[in-house]
Amino acid sequence: MKLQICAFFVAGSGLAIAQPVVPPSPTQDDPAPLPAEPVPPPPDIPVTGSGVPAAAVPVPAATDDVGPYVSSSAYEPGPYSYAWREPRLATGIGIGVAIGGGLTGFTDRTMRDTVSSNVGGLWDARATIGTHIPIGLDLTYLGTAANVNTVNGASNGTLIGTTAEAALRWNILPHNMLNPYIFGGAGWQRYDVRNMHFAQSDTGMKSNDNVAEFPMGAGLALRDLSGLSGFTADVRGTFRATTDSTLVLNGANGTYASLYSWEASAALGYEF
Repeated sequence: MKLQICAFFVAGSGLAIAQPVVPPSPTQDDPAPLPAEPVPPPPDIPVTGSGVPAAAVPVPAATDDVGPYVSSSAYEPGPYSYAWREPRLATGIGIGVAIGGGLTGFTDRTMRDTVSSNVGGLWDARATIGTHIPIGLDLTYLGTAANVNTVNGASNGTLIGTTAEAALRWNILPHNMLNPYIFGGAGWQRYDVRNMHFAQSDTGMKSNDNVAEFPMGAGLALRDLSGLSGFTADVRGTFRATTDSTLVLNGANGTYASLYSWEASAALGYEF
């Protein structure tokens, strides 16, 4: 009876009783919740392709290029190393060019008697592939000049020598500032007598001759490894053997003089 009276009281007063809200059950048509978006870094920090701030990615140390040399102390070979690569040079092996001059002379007595002096002048130009690796290659042009006399001492022109040769070169200390080396190879040599005044029948000398020649010798190269320049200085001594020549006939015994010769020279160059 009391419940009925309360119900009538509520209905009569117009009051509504709040009912608890029950959430709807999920169905298969409801979309899956989206993941939270990552918070981007501040705009002044560059971002890599993987989304990691660039400041967090380690950057290798920059190398400074100075002249022909590249600063790379982490991989720099020691002064007594026989490494086949030189990272301080742009080419990685060392390519050099040099020009120079010096003295030359013949070892055969008949040839020494034919020219006016036992010592003549020379000039040369050389390109070297592999100045900073154990084995390199020298490509050389060489010119010589000497005055020629007859057996009676009369002037008989100028003997001009032209040589083109290639030689393998063993760099004993390829990564050191001072590099001693030895070399040996082969080439072609031609001699011409310019302004010749007397005939071969009078002097026993032809106007020209061609021979194969075989240079061998040793040298010392000084290189600037400080990175300030690529300049080099070089001194060398060379002995050149040749095939048989018919340039000068020895009238005393009827044989031809040998064209074997020696060289002492110096050169300045540049490598990269």
